[in-house]
Amino acid sequence: MLKRIKYIILIISFTCGALAFGQNKPAKVWATATFNKSSVMLGEPLVVTITVYTSTWFTKAPIFEEIQVKDAIMVELEKRSNATSITIGRKQYPAIKQQFVVYPNRIGKNILPSFKVTLTSPPEGDYKGRERIVRTKTREFTVIPPPEGTDTENWIAAYNVKLTDSWNTPLKDLKAGDVLERRITVNASGALSAAIPPLRIDSVNFGSIYFKTPLLNNRQNTNSFSGTRVEIINYLIESDGVFTIPEVNFNWFNLRTKTLKTATIKPISISVAPNPDLDFILSRQKELQAELAISEAVAQEEKTVPFALFGLNWWQLILVVASLILVVKVIFNVLFKLKFKRKQREQLALESEGHYFKLLLQAIHAGQSDLVIKQLFFWYDRFRKNRYNPAMSDLISKTNATDLLDNLKLLEEEVYRKDNANYTIIDKNKLSESIKLIRRKVFNVNTSETKGSWMHINP
Repeated sequence: MLKRIKYIILIISFTCGALAFGQNKPAKVWATATFNKSSVMLGEPLVVTITVYTSTWFTKAPIFEEIQVKDAIMVELEKRSNATSITIGRKQYPAIKQQFVVYPNRIGKNILPSFKVTLTSPPEGDYKGRERIVRTKTREFTVIPPPEGTDTENWIAAYNVKLTDSWNTPLKDLKAGDVLERRITVNASGALSAAIPPLRIDSVNFGSIYFKTPLLNNRQNTNSFSGTRVEIINYLIESDGVFTIPEVNFNWFNLRTKTLKTATIKPISISVAPNPDLDFILSRQKELQAELAISEAVAQEEKTVPFALFGLNWWQLILVVASLILVVKVIFNVLFKLKFKRKQREQLALESEGHYFKLLLQAIHAGQSDLVIKQLFFWYDRFRKNRYNPAMSDLISKTNATDLLDNLKLLEEEVYRKDNANYTIIDKNKLSESIKLIRRKVFNVNTSETKGSWMHINP
């Protein structure tokens, strides 16, 4: 009867818990897209902030979809701290922000497409995260033209521009046939490297000029970004005399002062000594041309590689992915077996005699007579095994446990008496000590019998 009541209570508790879980409302989540400006100039960076909100909390970092804006360059702007919150009414909503930079290259109206954000957040009243998908609304922004008379093909908008150059050798003791390598670096703060136009390099009257593939690089920190373009130029000196390498000018628009600026590298004067070995000059020229042709071919080949990821081609990537899947599967199987064995051990521990003995002592300490009798029979059923009969009197008679018998009589009298139900007549300490004593006694007898049987088998 007691077991049936226990099962009924468990079923009712489980049903109520399932109903309560099913009634958990999903968290309120949404995402927004905001601009730092409503309109920007052609080539001026537009900072887009995507913010995702939840009414509970985030259990994982949101995943922001990578999108492309038509007629613009777009990159993600890294930030160290992007967690925030807002208060609506009396409720506070946690939020996470991610910023992107849009660099438009077409004048007129443009559209920022809808962003998809994948977040993980628990429902109201729960703690387990559930994956949700939200989208921002499309946003429109305006790109205005630069000041009148600006050459948009050789122009960039930035907060600051630095123009520097370096040479592979000092410009002294030069002679006809020498090859000079020059690197001119354009560092534009607030602009992407892909938006920096090529430099205009004037021809020289002392030889030939050869261009190598420029180097592009972007740098980001907490609150800003900048792009760098490095032009690599080779000068082949074919004549002797005194010459001037023309100045280099780079036009840009200052976004802070709203004015046109020009960065300049001043002209350089060089003196070249004669070299009678004209064949050497021609051979050097051919070598330089061949070297440049090879470097351009390699660069073009790298651009036309059909597929590469982390330096691996498609079949190498497939092998790596297959190996990772196999390793993950093995790890998953091992973890699953370990988890299953751990659950088995826990289940065995919950059904063990020691566990029910602890529950019995706890019931005695709590002074709940009804619970003591219930836990006493649960414990005895696992303690007796095949040594004693189901009736506890068999244990008492075989072990001559008179103290336990006296305490059990008092316990029975306390449970079934009708007068003054709040009055306690049993001594909790004596009852627990009598049970502990009979338990130790039985265990000691079993241990002695086991040792004797082994001595009999193997004297």
